[in-house]
Parts: sequence; C-alpha cells; structure tokens
Amino acid sequence: MITIILINVFYILADVSTPTPLLGSKCKKSEFTCNNRKCIPLNFYCNNVNECGDSSDEPRYCTRCNRTYLGLVGRKYDLELHRPKSDKIPFICHLTFTAAGEEYGEIVQLTFDSFTLGRFESFTSDGCPDGALQIAEVNRPQVGGSWCGNTWTPAIYYSETNSVIVSVQLLKLAKDQAGYNFDFRMEYKFLKMKIAIVRYGGGPPLSPFPANVTLPTPSLEPEPEYYLGDLITGTYCSRIFSDCDRKHCRLQSPNFPGVYPRNLTCYYAVRQHEIPQGKHALITVRQPKGQLVYIRSQSALYGTASTRELKVWDDCNDVQDYVTVYDGYTTRDPIILKFCGGGEAVPEAVSSGHELLVEFSTSPYGTFSHPVSAQSLYGFQLEVEVKFVDQQSPSFVKTKRQCEFWVRGTNKGILESPLHSLPANTTCLYHLQGIDMSVSTSPVPFRPLSSRFPDWRHVGMILPPARYRVWLSIVKFHVSGSKKSDKPDQEVCRSYLNVWDGQLWTPTNCNDLYCTSLRGKSRGSSRTNSLPSSGIRSTKNITLLARYCREHVPRSCDHALLTNATRFPRPCSLAESFLTSGDSLTLELKLADSTALRPVRFRALYEFVDLHLDGEPWGPGPCSRRFTASSMQDNVPQKFVAPKDIFLYGRGGAKNMSCVYRFEAQKDEKIKLTLNSVIIKNRNCATRVSKDTDRLVCDGNTAAAIRIFEIPWSDVPGIPKDCLCAVDKDKYMPFTYVSTSNVVELRFDVIGMNAADDFTTLFFEGTWKFIKTPRCKKDFRMQGANGEVAFKYPNRASDESNCEGNARVIVPAPDKYLYVKINGVILRHSSRLGNGSVRVVTPVSCGTTNRIIVHTALYSALVCPYESNRRQSLVEVFSEGWTVGGSPQHAVGQMTLDKIEIDRLGKDLSRTVIVEFVGKEVGSYSVMWLELARRRSIPPNGKGLFLMKQDDCQYRCPELDACINASVWCDGQDDCPSGVDEAITHCSVILQLPAIYLFLGILAILAAGFVCFVLLYKAFRRRPRSILQTRLKSLSSSDTAIIDDKGVIC
Repeated sequence: MITIILINVFYILADVSTPTPLLGSKCKKSEFTCNNRKCIPLNFYCNNVNECGDSSDEPRYCTRCNRTYLGLVGRKYDLELHRPKSDKIPFICHLTFTAAGEEYGEIVQLTFDSFTLGRFESFTSDGCPDGALQIAEVNRPQVGGSWCGNTWTPAIYYSETNSVIVSVQLLKLAKDQAGYNFDFRMEYKFLKMKIAIVRYGGGPPLSPFPANVTLPTPSLEPEPEYYLGDLITGTYCSRIFSDCDRKHCRLQSPNFPGVYPRNLTCYYAVRQHEIPQGKHALITVRQPKGQLVYIRSQSALYGTASTRELKVWDDCNDVQDYVTVYDGYTTRDPIILKFCGGGEAVPEAVSSGHELLVEFSTSPYGTFSHPVSAQSLYGFQLEVEVKFVDQQSPSFVKTKRQCEFWVRGTNKGILESPLHSLPANTTCLYHLQGIDMSVSTSPVPFRPLSSRFPDWRHVGMILPPARYRVWLSIVKFHVSGSKKSDKPDQEVCRSYLNVWDGQLWTPTNCNDLYCTSLRGKSRGSSRTNSLPSSGIRSTKNITLLARYCREHVPRSCDHALLTNATRFPRPCSLAESFLTSGDSLTLELKLADSTALRPVRFRALYEFVDLHLDGEPWGPGPCSRRFTASSMQDNVPQKFVAPKDIFLYGRGGAKNMSCVYRFEAQKDEKIKLTLNSVIIKNRNCATRVSKDTDRLVCDGNTAAAIRIFEIPWSDVPGIPKDCLCAVDKDKYMPFTYVSTSNVVELRFDVIGMNAADDFTTLFFEGTWKFIKTPRCKKDFRMQGANGEVAFKYPNRASDESNCEGNARVIVPAPDKYLYVKINGVILRHSSRLGNGSVRVVTPVSCGTTNRIIVHTALYSALVCPYESNRRQSLVEVFSEGWTVGGSPQHAVGQMTLDKIEIDRLGKDLSRTVIVEFVGKEVGSYSVMWLELARRRSIPPNGKGLFLMKQDDCQYRCPELDACINASVWCDGQDDCPSGVDEAITHCSVILQLPAIYLFLGILAILAAGFVCFVLLYKAFRRRPRSILQTRLKSLSSSDTAIIDDKGVIC
C-alpha cells in the first residue's frame, strides 16, 4: 500500500503547472526563445505546430533529435518522433534529458506511452534485428542493452543521474502499410530527490502544493532515509555497503522503481566491519513487501500468463533476469538464493559470516510488452539487516564449504538449525562430546583411536567407561513447503535429521525412511546384518537412535517449548528423549533444498550427564559414597562436591533424592569438613546459628537440607549436629566442622523436587581431611534395666578427659524399650515425621545456659535442665516404637515418612536413645532411664490364655502399661512416673510374708493387746488407800511388798 501511494506522488506532481512567463521577459533554460521574444517549452520545437506565431519554432528541415530537453519540476512534457521515410533509414536519433537542478529538478522521469520499434525476437541473442532503443546515463559506462518490439502500456524510467540520453535506432522499415514498425510517443518530467521516497526513503515533502493538487494521506509511518551504498568507480551499478547495523541499507536495481537496464550485471557487496567482541555477524537480505519486487521471468509477450509469483533457480532461465545471493564476498562462494518474478515476499537469505554478495543480472535484449497487467514498479528493493550471535554458539558454520559443528564440554544447551541460509544438498553434522575442557583444552576435535586399539565395548574392559553421557531431547522439527514432493516416491524423506549414538565422521546419505540402505558409507564403517534398524555399524558401534523428517517424527518433547523464566513444565522423560551409551552423539541434518526457500527448523535440548562421584561406592543409594584414608593424598584436604547426574534431580525426572557422604577415619583420628559453597534455592528456609547450642540450624521448610551426623557406634543411628539450607555466604561460608568421633556422615536430602531443581539450584562443595587428636578412652555406651546419666560442668574427672562434646547412648535389651526422664522443660523439638519442621513448645525463659539434647530415631528435643527434682517439670522421652496402650503407631509402615527415611531406617526403627550435654556454666544434672517391655496382648475370645506364664509382667508401671525388670522394683529409686515401683505396699518386708504367718501374727498381737487391756483395767479398779495409810505402810513396809507391787506394770 505504501508503494502505491508513493508511486502516485510522481503522477500527482506531473499535474502541477508552471506559470507562463510574460512576453518580453528572459526565457528560462527549459524554454525556447522565439524570434519574437516569446518563450515556449522546448518540447514545442519542431512539433509541426506554430507555437511562436512567427514560425521560428518550425524551421525547414528541423528535427527533434540530437537536442537537449529541460523542464520545470513537476511539469509533464510530451514528445513524439514521427515515422522516418525510407530514404532516412537507418534512422538514428539521440534525445538528451537533463535535470539542471533547483527548479529544473534533479531526477529525470521518462514515460514511454506508445512504443513500437522494430521486431523483438529474443531476450538473449539477436533480439532486436530491425532496431532498438538504448538509454545511457551521464558519467556511467555504456552497457549496450536494447529494447524493441511494441507495447500499449506505459513503461516508466527513472534516472540515476541528472542527465539521460535516449538513443533510437531504426535499421529496417516495414514496407507494407499493415506492418508499421515504428511509433514513438513519450512524456518526460523532472523531479526532486526529496520526493522520490520510494527510492531514497524518508517522508513526503513538507512544502505546500497548489490548491488544485490533492495528496493522499499516508496511513503508515514514513520510512527512514535509505543508504543505497557507495558506487564502485568505473561501474554502472555495483555498490559497496558497510556497517548496515547502524544504517537503513537498501539494495535496489538500477533506476528503481522504474525499468531497469538490459545487458547489465550489478554486484552489491555487503560487509560488516565493526563487530562487538565475542560476537559473530550474520547479514540478512529480504523483502517482505512483494509489491516492491518485479523481475521479468516470462518470455511470453501476449495472451494470458500465470499470476505474478516469485520464481527461483532454473525457472529464471527463460528470460535470464534474476538476482543471485552468495554466502560470501565473491561469486565462487555458495549460492543460497536465486530468484526472479515478484508479487510475493522475498524470503530471508542469511549469510554465514560478515560478508554477503548480491548479483543482479539482466539479458541483453528486452521489450516493454508484458503478458500481465501494467506495471507501476520494476526491479527490486531488498532490505538489509545485521544480526550478532555468540561467537561460540553452534548457530553458524565456520567454513562455508563444510557444515560441521563441535559441541564439547560438561554443561547443557540448545541446538538449533543454523541461523543462516544453506544451499541445497547440504549435510550438517553436529558432534556432541562430553569432556572436561579443564583437562583437555585442545580445540582440535576428538578423533577415534586407531583400529589397532580395540574398543572396550567389544574386548573386555580395556578402557574405563566414559564419565559422561549425552542426553538429547528433540522439541521441534519442522520442514516447510508443500507436502507433495516433486521427487520420486522412494525419497519422501528428502530433508531429515538423524540421531546417532556415537561419532559419525561423514554423512551416511540414507535414501529411505528408516535408513536401511545407504548411498555411501561412513569412513571406517561397514555394512552389517547385525543392525538392520540402523543400516550402519563401525568399529565405534555407531547406532541410529531415530530419524526425523516431514513424514516421520518418532519422539518429541514439545512441551519443553512452554518453558520460560516462571514456568517449568514437567521434565522430558527417557521415552521422549535419547540417552547415549557413551560420551558422544552425532546429529546428521540433510537439507535437500535451500533453506532460504524451504526452511528446515529443529530445536534440541542437549546435556552432558556427569556420572562422576567422589569417593567410593557405599550403601544402596545411587549417590551414597564413602571416603577413607586410602582416598587421601599426602595428607592434603580432598575435594568433594554434590552429584551432577541430572537424573538424580527434578529436571531429570526424580522427585526425591538422598545422598550420604560417609567419612571413615581411624580410631585415633577425627574428621575435619569444610563446606566452601552451599546453594539451596526455591525453598523458604534459612540457615542461622542456634544461641542454645552454637550449631547451625535450618529455620523453615527443610525439604532440602544438608545435615551432618556423627556415627560413634555402628549399630546406633547417627547423631544430628549441624543443618544447612539457604546460606548467607558472607556470614557462614566457609563452614568448618571438626568431629568428636571417627565416622561422620554428610546427608543431602531433598524431597518434592520439580523441573526447576538441578545441581545449579541444589549444590554443595567442600573439602575433607583426617586429623589426629587425643582420644577419649571412656565408653559412653550404657545398658541396663535402669540407670542414671550424670552430667557436670566443668567435668574434671580423669577418666573423661578429651571427652568434651561426646554423646551418651542408652541401648535397651532385645525386645525392650526405653523410658527416659529429665528434670526440666522442652525448649524446642523436631521430628522427622512429615516435613521435619521445627516447633517451639515452651516459650519460657531458661535459668541456665546449659542444655541437654535427647535424640531418638525420629525425634530430637532441646531441654532446659533443672538441677532439683520437680515432678511438675518433667521431660519424658520414649524410644521409637513405644506408645502408651501398646498400639504400634510409630511402626515404619504406618508413619507419614518420606521415601528417603523409609529406605534409610529400614523395616525396624532403632530403640536407642542418645543424650548430649552442652555445658556453658557450672551445673550438675542427671538423666534417668528405665527399660520397658510390652504386656502380652490377650485375644478377645480368651484363646491362648493358657500359654501365658504366671509371672508374665509381674512388675509393671500401670500408667505406662509397661512391664519392668524385677531388679528395679523396690530398689530405692522412683523409676515409674508415679513411683509405684517404690510404694510401701510393695516394698515392706512384713507385707511380703506368707498369708498364714500374717494371720497368726495378727492373732498374737491381738491377744497380747487384750491381756494388757485387762490388766490395766483391773489396776485402775482397786480401792485407793488414804495417804496416811500409805505413808504408814511405807514406814513399816518391807522390800518384798515393793517388788510385788512392781511386777504388776505392764
């Protein structure tokens, strides 16, 4: 639409008239001065009309030829040449049209309204035998192209310079009246460059037009001013373009948008000089507006013809007017596009480097007659764009004659079809190889070993297995164009993408859908019947994994296209992707047609899967490792990192992950771990220092965390120490931990992963070292029916030197449980049931900075201890598996544990209880424990009651519904919570006698009491004597009477 509007500007300006100068004034350069001083336009001279009035403009034997014509801007002038007489043959006429600048214009427009000149025979050889029209530009080389024949539609020519010479040659005149071969009527006018916006760009002129001129209102934004390149000296139309990233470069046919010359070859060299560091320049030419392109492609002169369309390659050989695009700066470079015709958008043609050459070639002869409707625009205009891509990306070929890409490393990325155009019958090989570039930094591609070195896959384990695997997911494969191929039926899969497991060095040239037969063989490969699905096998065991073409797409992970910064769809499964057996993979892309015309687009996600794990295999987990003294080298700290196997993470399809790094030192050694980096993302968790224990704790959602456990005893669960999740590296990194035992486990547990989780969001890195320290000689493993663990700070006991920080473990007897009680209150406790969240239970202040920590298999509690016994402030802890009432609700099968814990803990939970003491100030504390046993359950129907022993659960704690050992019964220590084990009813010796003895004893006591009662009663019933009698008797009494009197006292 914008082109039609701009072309109309030329016609509108033609209607602008110029005032006629007054008689007697000096004539302008565009006018003829009559003898009578009258001024008339130059085209009125010798037109067989007395325009001057004195016939001075019509002298005898005058001619319009060999004259120079000028005119005012915007005014239209007509000119006609009459048919010459036979005696004037050959007829030669030169007409010069000059735009003298300013009001006389800068560009010449020629319109051939009616044109008949000889006969037109051919576009290529001897096309104008009777005569021809030639047009030459001032200061431009003569190209020698000719027009002839006839036409009844206007043909417009716009000059490149300010002066044009039209040469009319008639060599033969038709003799009969019906065979007229000469008719020449034309118009010319002069334009300013600023209104030629179709050629030069920019907006319409701002100067006002006369009132009788109506301009259309453009509906689009004005085009920028075009850069048309620098003309190469000595050429007619060859131009050089540079740095089009900052200019609006346009490649145009000569005399655009008018008729282009014949017998012409123009070269448009585009080069990008300034390229940002680390980038690579690609140059694109295109024209999305089909109305701006018309290059003659049909030799037919009359009648109906096919509709306007863009033609390519051999379809342009009819007229031999075409545009050729080269991938380089010379015509020796590959051709990526050749087109003619018009009316349709010109597809993008992209160079592989910073240089591109466009060639425009026309046939020697031409005619203004067209089989289609009248043309308002001839030639072409192409847009130029410069793109910059990463210099290291596999998106462009390094050499134009070989399409081969090498991708080596340990990371992941995206493979796409080349961003530039490729010629037809091109095969591109993408070599992917997993290799640590820090070890092998050579840029030379890896080549296979000689055949004298056998492959470990075939002859034993000569070479170690590859560290890397290649994981590839094809997310898009599209071949544009018609589904109906013009090739034979056996080549329906013309353009294809093959996925090979291994290194493929040369194209295979498969010619069927499943690649069961080959046109050629890969170097060093041979045909074999053992791989009928691939049709190829070499000494490196190359296997065809899949073949993609327009008719066949075996696997696709197209939902990965929905991935963006905020959306993470499910990861590609192995059923939707490919995983190699070794460290290399090859993609073979065959292009049957030029990608400028029929693009082949593919997009693939690749990743080099690192199977390397530090240490030695340990345990059943896929990433559980062991580090021992044999792994150390010269007592230098050794490095360990999180696994980089993507299939262990959410992006590889895993939901949960549990990695255990076990460090085993000698008995007299300790382990020093230093974490230099910890990355935990996408979780609402923070690492902070506990003011109670001075350890690192995880605050928040601990679905992903790193925990350090000490393993002092092989049959006791690990003692949790520090926990790290999201870490402020400025505060806590590096973090150093020195153990108190010779075995430490670093556990990396993650649950509930999704496609956003991989080793870039969940990662740790550190070093480990074994150090020799004084050994704690005391064994803190405790057993028994009951007991007491005493803590004292400071502890100066000689047998506990070098034991500060060592935990105590209480181990119950087989089939027994533990009941532990501590005087104090719980400040915080955590459980690994569910998500392991930490809950503050008692938000009260603690009167001491000392702490006691109690651990069971699933439970940990931080206790503020009391030195005195307070029954109302008692912390009670049971070993795992025990519940009041005997219901095994904490059995592993009935717990809401994640799979990681179930796999680690096994079928039965450990019943041990671990106690730690964190001493900071003077204090003495005790922890009591008691072994418990379950009462045997009695069936509801009473069956099996006779099998129970009579002394089964003779001693029990009713409030716990538990049986206890007889040795703790009446031992002077309250073991049951209620103290029933020390009740007088159970612990008195008298009450423990047999019943018959108790009965006889009670009878004896009753009898003795009755006798005493009778005697006392009688003594009080005697008559009392007078005092005088008593005194007299005492004066005359005898000793016998007194003794007798004493025997009466009971």
